[in-house]
Amino acid sequence: MRRDPDLKDFFRRTASMTGMLALVILVGLGEKMAERFLPLYLLAIGGSTWAVGALNSMDNLLSALYSFPGGYLADRIGYKKSLQLFTAVAMFGYLIVILIPAWQAVLIGSAFFISWTAVSLPAIMSLVSKAVPKEKRSFGVSLHSFFRRIPMALGPVFGGILLGA
Repeated sequence: MRRDPDLKDFFRRTASMTGMLALVILVGLGEKMAERFLPLYLLAIGGSTWAVGALNSMDNLLSALYSFPGGYLADRIGYKKSLQLFTAVAMFGYLIVILIPAWQAVLIGSAFFISWTAVSLPAIMSLVSKAVPKEKRSFGVSLHSFFRRIPMALGPVFGGILLGA
């Protein structure tokens, strides 16, 4: 009888998958903190309710649109380079928001990071299909789905703690 490899064995064999899951948690935390608390920050630095509405509209629109360039770049330059590019672009957006305390800068910066999940999803699925053995791909997608939920749960908590501080 063949023993199914355990979770530790799975992560040891798929370093790319382990790195991607860490990336999903770290960048996802930033994205989820921004999603929940960026409207409050926007109002605090002088933005209007129109600016908050524009931010939310932009989030929905970009989440829908960013999958296309994400898939194109993942196919064109590969999943590793595209994930590096998407993460660098997101970090650039965070820097804009951190360094320029103006509501206009928040709207501009958020265009770079607010839909990281949508732009990176095609590259992540490509990574799963290439890095994980065929018989474990469903498990790889399930792991991604699970790890994607961690920032959804912890991001608002961390954001609240940071706001309180």
